[in-house]
Amino acid sequence: MSSGKPQSQFDNFDDDDDFDDEDLDDDEMTFKEELVYDLAALVHAWQDDAPDNNYYLDTRNGSVKLVHQNLYDLKQLTDEIEKHKERYLYLPKPGPNQLKDDLRDFQKAVENKSLQPILDMALQSPHPLAGFNKVLASHPEELNRLKEFRESRVRLRIKQWFEANSLTNRWDE
Repeated sequence: MSSGKPQSQFDNFDDDDDFDDEDLDDDEMTFKEELVYDLAALVHAWQDDAPDNNYYLDTRNGSVKLVHQNLYDLKQLTDEIEKHKERYLYLPKPGPNQLKDDLRDFQKAVENKSLQPILDMALQSPHPLAGFNKVLASHPEELNRLKEFRESRVRLRIKQWFEANSLTNRWDE
């Protein structure tokens, strides 16, 4: 997840969807309600814990913008975000204990009790998710359950974030 390269589902920057200092149409709320957001891009951005990657949601067109120091058009993009602060919402990074808390919750649901001590060690490692993935690699059904569990948690957090920011949660998956 922590790659420094932009993913294809992200809109890095293009002049087509930009607008000058003019106000949005009177039906801005209707426009926002009609937007359909790319849930896969939101989930990826939300789970990306790379410190150099920052993501913003463009509330005008629903795209997710990646801000990274190695982007070709970084200056243009950051200027656009600064200029239209009301349009771009910063997608928060996971809290420092959020991943470990999620992994602990998942661990409680693992039925194969012989995995518990190994998962305990993985939780104590500097990279607990990588540890869980390695331990569960020989148990593909549990590994799939972990991926589904993490994504469901992220989806819930995204939904709560959307509600807190008065956005509708219409997803394009």
